[in-house]
Amino acid sequence: MRIYLIGMPGSGKSTVGRLLSKALNYSFVDLDGVIEKDALMFIETIFETFGEKKFRQLETEALKNIHDEDVIISCGGGIVTVKENKALMNGLKVYLDTDIDLIRNRLANDYERPLLKEKSLEHILDERFLKYQDFADLIVSNDVSPEETVKMIRKHLEKKAK
Repeated sequence: MRIYLIGMPGSGKSTVGRLLSKALNYSFVDLDGVIEKDALMFIETIFETFGEKKFRQLETEALKNIHDEDVIISCGGGIVTVKENKALMNGLKVYLDTDIDLIRNRLANDYERPLLKEKSLEHILDERFLKYQDFADLIVSNDVSPEETVKMIRKHLEKKAK
């Protein structure tokens, strides 16, 4: 089964994804990492040089090129801005719903995300909140530790398996 993690930048998709992949013995794919590797440049450079539209095209292509089955995919925060991506996400789509103040604190010690140079977190959340909900098969709060979030996702998977 493929499990796609979606949510705001800084919501914990990569951290939860790595832990969940170990817990389930699945492989892990960070979609932004795949894009950087394929384009031979950082996400920020892609945005600055070619713009968001080109980045979204690369993101959709990267999504199409995932062929593994037992895999956790940490998607970029804006994956939901392209409606076509929902149909490409063949598996469980988990929205990591995270408090905006918690996200702000996490991002304070992280690299500056390209879109946050133009828009506030609140603005991005306003634009995407309903899209995250539309894409999601499961909504999990990630206001707790990543380990707790992984436990919640695993409980859902166990219920679904019964």
